[in-house]
Amino acid sequence: MTIDKLTSLASLILALSIASERLVEIIKGYIPLLSTPGATKESEGRRRATLQLMAVAAGIITAWLSRAYIPKELSDAMDGRAFLGLGLLASGGSGLWNSVLSYLLKVKDIKGAQAAGLERALREGAR
Repeated sequence: MTIDKLTSLASLILALSIASERLVEIIKGYIPLLSTPGATKESEGRRRATLQLMAVAAGIITAWLSRAYIPKELSDAMDGRAFLGLGLLASGGSGLWNSVLSYLLKVKDIKGAQAAGLERALREGAR
């Protein structure tokens, strides 16, 4: 897979992650029990587990709803299970995917600079 395809995939997952996080926040707004920390360790653990499950479900739903907007080069390789995978990846959080995307863009910039340097060296060597 090329760096451009990886960047496209990371951008897609970042967008899905942000959208699914908003969906979870909307649900939390309607269910006050989910937005306030639990009184005991046990209740807090259940609340956090519920939020994690909601994040996964929101990611899967968001991926499925956005299937028409997924770039063709990515959607051609996808089957029904891919939406489950995208949903799970999106539930990792936008912070994670923003970092991954930043890393991939820096790698792309480095490769571009290396290619430009090689091209410049070849031109100068040909003189």
